[in-house]
Amino acid sequence: MSAHFMEELLREAEEREAKERVDVDRLRADQMLAAIAELERQMNDVLELVNAEVALLEEYRTKELSRLDKKLSWLAFNLEGFMRSTTEETLRLPHGVLKLRKTRDRIVVASMEKFLKHPGYQTMMRRIPERFEPDMEAIWTYHSRTGGSVPDGCLFIPAEVKFSYTTTEATNGTDTDETERQAQAGTSA
Repeated sequence: MSAHFMEELLREAEEREAKERVDVDRLRADQMLAAIAELERQMNDVLELVNAEVALLEEYRTKELSRLDKKLSWLAFNLEGFMRSTTEETLRLPHGVLKLRKTRDRIVVASMEKFLKHPGYQTMMRRIPERFEPDMEAIWTYHSRTGGSVPDGCLFIPAEVKFSYTTTEATNGTDTDETERQAQAGTSA
């Protein structure tokens, strides 16, 4: 009974499909191709319109973000100048926090050739399997021991004071969203 039921369903599906098919001859086939070509042209028109709109929106976004970023940079530049004129490292305000933080001094090996010619460079090297490289801890020890000099081929980069700010935006009345940003204006990096 189940096999008979399946055969009947398949026959009904074939009959429905036969009714939905269009009788095709050469003329009708050519007309169908013309209809397909017209639909493809319409699809291309839609794609071109959407691409033009997307390009317009991208241009708008770029210009607006650039304009707003210039205003933000100008304000951050002025806030940095204000903070540097005070004696405070951190200033808490109702809409955020301004900070000045000193980075660490750094020493970098700028010229390996000159470094390798420096007397006592062997004590400032460490062996990593299959290679030797400068041991920065030993170089710092040398720097401290010699009163601030650095080995040949090394550069001493003094610490910088960097400005950053954190804004506090009220959301839902009581919650706050804090985002810290490093200012890209003036002497900050």
